[in-house]
Order: sequence, then C-alpha cells, then structure tokens
Amino acid sequence: MNGIFMLSFLFTLAVSLIIDRRMLKQEKNAVKMTYGLITFLIVGLFISKHLHWNIPMPSRFFIHTVSPWLVRVLGIK
Repeated sequence: MNGIFMLSFLFTLAVSLIIDRRMLKQEKNAVKMTYGLITFLIVGLFISKHLHWNIPMPSRFFIHTVSPWLVRVLGIK
C-alpha cells in the first residue's frame, strides 16, 4: 500500500468514527462493544501494515496447507 492510500484510509476511518459516534449513543452496549472490537481490529491491522509486519491471510493457509493435502487425498496428481 502506498502512502496516499494509507492516509486516505486513515482519514476515512476518522470521519466515520466521528459520524458514527453520535449514532452509537443510542445503541445497546452489545452493539457498542461489537463496533469497538471491529474498529480496534481495523486499527490494529492498519498499524501492523504500516510497520511492515506480515498479516496472516486465510487464503495463504488454504493454498499452502489444505490444497496439497486435498490433492494427495484425492489422488489428482
């Protein structure tokens, strides 16, 4: 990701948090907690990407682990 995308993403996230803050005052605690958890996860992934840490992706696990096992079980190759 280049710097322009990262800055625009951060700006969009900040604006979204400001707008949603007004609506979250009326919601139940479970909705507030879910919103906070998802926001925390997004910010955590953003920071880890900014620090150039590898983010584990489910597709990579499937391609390198599950797919070869499935090929062996089915006897395709």
